[in-house]
Amino acid sequence: MSFITSALDHEEMKKLAGLVRVMNTMGHNPATSGNYSLRSKTNAKMALVSESGIDKSKFTVDHFLPVNYETRIPDESVTLAGRKSSDETDIHLSIYQATKANCVLHSHMLDSLLFADLFPGKDHAILSGLELLKGFKGIKTHEVEIKIPCFENTQDIYNLSLQVIPLIEDNKGCYGLLLRGHGIYVWGESVEEAKRHLEVFEYLFKYYLNTHKLK
Repeated sequence: MSFITSALDHEEMKKLAGLVRVMNTMGHNPATSGNYSLRSKTNAKMALVSESGIDKSKFTVDHFLPVNYETRIPDESVTLAGRKSSDETDIHLSIYQATKANCVLHSHMLDSLLFADLFPGKDHAILSGLELLKGFKGIKTHEVEIKIPCFENTQDIYNLSLQVIPLIEDNKGCYGLLLRGHGIYVWGESVEEAKRHLEVFEYLFKYYLNTHKLK
């Protein structure tokens, strides 16, 4: 039986599709890059993942494809139509397995690549001491150190997705992971929260990069 989109899921898809188009105007998705997803509100095992190769300026609700995030198998409606979710679908599915996230955003913003380069060879990048850290869920003070897992870029997405799970589980206060030379994955319990977390990362990355220039 094929997945049937509920009214609740459709509203979330509209919300995220609109955000994707806005993010495209801000340089997050050059050349069809970037991928996005939601956890279904009415089918606990399903994620709705962006279709591969879509120009994000034209992204709509029709470009979300249902995938079971436990079995990692696309819904039969996807297979029968010959469609394909993002090449990085497995990372989204691992984030849903490891967290309570309901929305995942994958941005190729340039500042995420440059920020990761400030921590060469490190398993984590570190953010600390800045007021906007309180924009992350559960953070009540700037006097905190946030460790962002960093991974080398790879085409072996399935293997990478398995490595992601334990590091996310060990960093409960972090809502992002970096792929060197690639971009950042950010998540939250809603579209709005994921967007806020992305904005926090973007601002803090700019701060660190500008500070580095002054040294």
